[in-house]
Amino acid sequence: MRDTLKFFLAKVRLDDTAAVQSVLSIHDNRNLAKMLDERRSGFSYAYEEESRIGRFIASNGRNALSFSVTGITRQEAGLIAAECEQIFLWDIYEFRKAADRALRASFERVQ
Repeated sequence: MRDTLKFFLAKVRLDDTAAVQSVLSIHDNRNLAKMLDERRSGFSYAYEEESRIGRFIASNGRNALSFSVTGITRQEAGLIAAECEQIFLWDIYEFRKAADRALRASFERVQ
C-alpha cells in the first residue's frame, strides 16, 4: 500500500539572502545555486532517498517556489519533474496537477 502523499510549498524572494540560503541548504545543487544567485528563470529538482522526499524549485527571476512531496520514489520524482517542464505559470495548483498526472502514469504502469 502507498504512503500518504503530502505536498508542501514555500515561496522565497530572491533578494532575501537568508531565505535563498534556506532553500539551498536542502538542495545540494550548484546549478540551482547559480540560477538563484543570478536571478534567472528556471526549474530544478532533487530527490532524497533516505526520507523519500522529492524537492522541486521553480524561479521566475524574482521569486522562487519550492515544492516538496513526501512518500515518493526516485522514479516518481523524475516523472513529476518531467510533467513540471510543461508548467507555464507556477502555483501550487499547477504543480499538484502535474504531480497527479505523473503519479497516475506511474500507478498505471504498476497495474
